[in-house]
Amino acid sequence: MKNENLLLANHELDCFVYSASHDLRSPITSLKGLIKVTQLEDNMSQIKEYLHLMEQSLAKQDQFISDIIDYSKNKRAQIVMEPVSLKELFEEAISQLMHIENADRIIFTKELLVDQIHSDSLRLKIIISNLLSNAIKYADASKQEMFISIKTSLTDGFNKIEVTDNGIGIKEEFKANIFEMYFGTNKNKGSGLGLYIVKEAVENIKGNISVCSETTIGSKFIVTIPNHYAI
Repeated sequence: MKNENLLLANHELDCFVYSASHDLRSPITSLKGLIKVTQLEDNMSQIKEYLHLMEQSLAKQDQFISDIIDYSKNKRAQIVMEPVSLKELFEEAISQLMHIENADRIIFTKELLVDQIHSDSLRLKIIISNLLSNAIKYADASKQEMFISIKTSLTDGFNKIEVTDNGIGIKEEFKANIFEMYFGTNKNKGSGLGLYIVKEAVENIKGNISVCSETTIGSKFIVTIPNHYAI
């Protein structure tokens, strides 16, 4: 069993290093090319367009580095059970994600039937931030009203966190693979690490995650974690 776990860990590490090196270099290569063509351009509107593309490349790399940090923390940090406010974690995550395109157009609603729980704050922060980030990135800008609904509850001894959106949804053929390392339905939107990290973080605190989604209608991610009480 130990050998199997070691082989799996080595395979994951190989995949991670290969893909990480490519994804870290890709935005740099893009930036180099854009800088060269900008230096030769006199048209101000075209220069502004190139600058916008540079900004997108940097944002992509920044997000990827953030995902790598989350991945590393989730793998290495010890699990610490302590009182955590879900309300505070949601508010902090939303305020930090407002820079994402269309975030200011999205209506956030909260129904927090559970706030204070006893769990690992680092993993919960990773879970909540990534689920909200995805919901914002994959919002459907063609809809007149975009929303993200957040709900927490206590059901059958488990704390439940639900993040629902009316975004573009997930195609049926992708649903079975969305929690795999480096699987991304649109690499321009993210690194392909986000949901893999979320699943790992959920499993580290003995919970589980599921998704219901329909193309053009939206998605709902449901996280259930044990209801640990402070001793």
